[in-house]
Amino acid sequence: MRDNFKKTDVNELARQSGYQCSNPSCRRSTVGSDGGEGSASIGVAAHICAAAAGGPRFNVDMTPEERSSIKNGIWLCQTCSRLVDADVPSHPVDILHEWKKLSEIQAYLALRNLEVVQSRNYIKLEHKMPELIAEMREDLNKNPFTREFIIGSKNWSYNGSGKTVFSYHFEDHEHLQGKMTMCENYGAIVEITFNNVERYEFTEDFAEYLEVSS
Repeated sequence: MRDNFKKTDVNELARQSGYQCSNPSCRRSTVGSDGGEGSASIGVAAHICAAAAGGPRFNVDMTPEERSSIKNGIWLCQTCSRLVDADVPSHPVDILHEWKKLSEIQAYLALRNLEVVQSRNYIKLEHKMPELIAEMREDLNKNPFTREFIIGSKNWSYNGSGKTVFSYHFEDHEHLQGKMTMCENYGAIVEITFNNVERYEFTEDFAEYLEVSS
């Protein structure tokens, strides 16, 4: 048994988000022309806590009414809907509620030709992965003008052509790729992968946070 949303609530979730994906790193429009005389939608009313046992972020303490409530829903594009369910460690309940709240605020202000800029709460991010952030801070303190880093296994070899590049390893940090996604969502890093090497770059805001809070 699935505790599905009512159709009216699905429509309301779409409207509250301005028909845009609630993922702050995506924000793509989910409704538009189908290229002909009709329209197409790629929007999904996704459950924050799963609609059925065994699903992503399922909460056994919730009632069926709470699971099917609009409060437990978030409007996403199809791609992001699959992403948040496939990578649960990077998309916990509190993050999805933050996405939903920010999306609704942005839609509210957009109607008034205003814009909201999300503040970067790096302290909250650090609480989620203290060991990794501590290692990043130590690296940056030793090499304050370095911004690039790679992730991988300690058994892999990498030739940086003499350039200083930080590295973080799967053996040292559980769910490392998921943590990269979360850091991207917080605006702490930007992916710059090339040559099949997972490569990222610190944003200046995050670099300053690491330096100031050291």
